[in-house]
Amino acid sequence: MKKKIMVTGSEGFLGGRIAAYYENDYDVIRVGHKSLDITDEKAVAEYIKDKSPDTVIHCAAISNTRVCEENPALSEAVSRRGSVNIAKACREIGSRLLFMSSDQIYGGSRQMAPNKETDMIPLINVYGAHKKQAEDEILEILPEGICLRLTWMYDFPVRGLKSNSNLLANLLRSMVQNRPIKLSVSDYRGITWVQEVVKNIEPAMDLPGGIYNFGSESTLSAYEIGSRVFQMLDKNGNRGNFVIPNETVAGDNPRNLTMDMGKLKAYGISFSETVTGFSKCLEENPEYVYALIGESIVEI
Repeated sequence: MKKKIMVTGSEGFLGGRIAAYYENDYDVIRVGHKSLDITDEKAVAEYIKDKSPDTVIHCAAISNTRVCEENPALSEAVSRRGSVNIAKACREIGSRLLFMSSDQIYGGSRQMAPNKETDMIPLINVYGAHKKQAEDEILEILPEGICLRLTWMYDFPVRGLKSNSNLLANLLRSMVQNRPIKLSVSDYRGITWVQEVVKNIEPAMDLPGGIYNFGSESTLSAYEIGSRVFQMLDKNGNRGNFVIPNETVAGDNPRNLTMDMGKLKAYGISFSETVTGFSKCLEENPEYVYALIGESIVEI
């Protein structure tokens, strides 16, 4: 008999890809906001008890940081309280819980070294604060719960699955429109091909309870990453100075969302470094690039 995994947020960018990838090997229970209101504690308890999943992969959230800033009550209800409801229900029936957290927890970091899970970082945005609160409460309710701090992710469009705003899509859109793109020189972060996240979910199910950075490492700014990815796309160098440095954001006070992956690697789980991940994504999907900009990708 196949193990049951429940994927909340299964209509979203990450949840949809997780559900689609594992549906042949697991009995996948897809949960969207129409089928379950995760802010309703009683409804969540009844739903999870009825479905009795072995593992819940909790992707549902209000992930647009601007929306969270503008409507903190909605962010709190979904990202914190909804996640706590899921944890309580998992405790009652003995399900494992993988909670999709965020690198936005590190938004207040001003150190230049990659952030570790144990670093004490000021919480400066609503989304990151509610994710951190959810982590703390989940692990209090469910010490064996697994909280995965994700980076910004990207992918090519996939029929039937949700797309999101991401660096690769933004670069390709700008190239199609022949419009240069500005990227921050003071915003340091890892950016991860979502397919690597999806494939690493299965080994993550066996991690001990706790918090884990979960994505691609990087020491580069968004501008540096974008410039290198553009060079991969513009193999003939025909488009000139296309990626423009934005030096007005943060100024002398850089934002560092980069993450140290040492804890995760100790359990045998790893990701490609950010630029290497983009290279792999492009090499494995040349047809998308050709369809969009009429150029093939050569060996990187």
